Amino acid sequence: MELRHLRYFVAAAQAGNLHQAALRLHIVQPALSRQIQALEDELATALFERTSQGMHLTPAGEVFLEGAVRILAEVDRLGTRTQRAAAGQVGALSIGFNDVGTRCPAIPESFRAFRTRFPDVDLKLTLAKSQAQLAALEAGDIDGGFLFDRPPHLPQFEALEVFRDDRALVLPASHRLAQAENLALRDLRGEDFILTRRDQLGTGWDRIMAACRAGGLEPRVVQEMDNEQAILSLIIAGMGVGLLTRSARAMLPPGLVMKQVADFSVPMTLELVWLRSNRTPLLANFVAVVREAARGGAATSPPAAGLDGSSGR
Repeated sequence: MELRHLRYFVAAAQAGNLHQAALRLHIVQPALSRQIQALEDELATALFERTSQGMHLTPAGEVFLEGAVRILAEVDRLGTRTQRAAAGQVGALSIGFNDVGTRCPAIPESFRAFRTRFPDVDLKLTLAKSQAQLAALEAGDIDGGFLFDRPPHLPQFEALEVFRDDRALVLPASHRLAQAENLALRDLRGEDFILTRRDQLGTGWDRIMAACRAGGLEPRVVQEMDNEQAILSLIIAGMGVGLLTRSARAMLPPGLVMKQVADFSVPMTLELVWLRSNRTPLLANFVAVVREAARGGAATSPPAAGLDGSSGR
């Protein structure tokens, strides 16, 4: 039994007349009659009762018609879904992101726009640090990831630049340097520093240390935390100072100040990264949405001139 047999049978049952059914199917009537007879022979059951007034379904034919209609409808739905999958309109897509990256307007806008345009795609989001995202990409656990400081020597990845950030000093408003002008790294000698854990920052940690040493400062790191929110909590508790992303300024609690250090800069580029071998239409559609959002959103964190001062609360 083939799908064409079901289509022929349904057409004949709905028309109640082989001549009309043949016209709808664009075949000759004798050919349709042979196909219906072959189907009945295979089932060893009469599906039609033929009379001088036309064709009528037998009780067995009524049951077969119900099933045939259901099967053909499912086949049509499967074909449509397959075509939509080929166009990247259905399926599941897993994307990683980190807490710092969410301050980039393009990321939440990308999520919103993608869900609006592709409502039948299951967009699965995973919160993870940049290093963990790289490992997840290579393992095939995620399809793409928004991450900082991608190592440039990994040719298996492709990337799209989304956002640029830098680092600045955060300290209590009561600190002796809070009102200082033209702050330099040498002014921070002897200070206790609270930084993000080295295993979380990856190459970012090495770049911070190198920038500090280039300015004559060997940071005395007394605490390492998982995220910037935890660092801010310790800074406001008087545990030390921190070198946080400039985009963190918006989340400073009352009593903290962010200041640019004249001879300290650690530029950071946030990218959407994916495996070069991943050529799925789903991912291609997501990359296109992110590219559009990145062009329309803020490309960088606030300029250095706007950093000095308290949180304003």
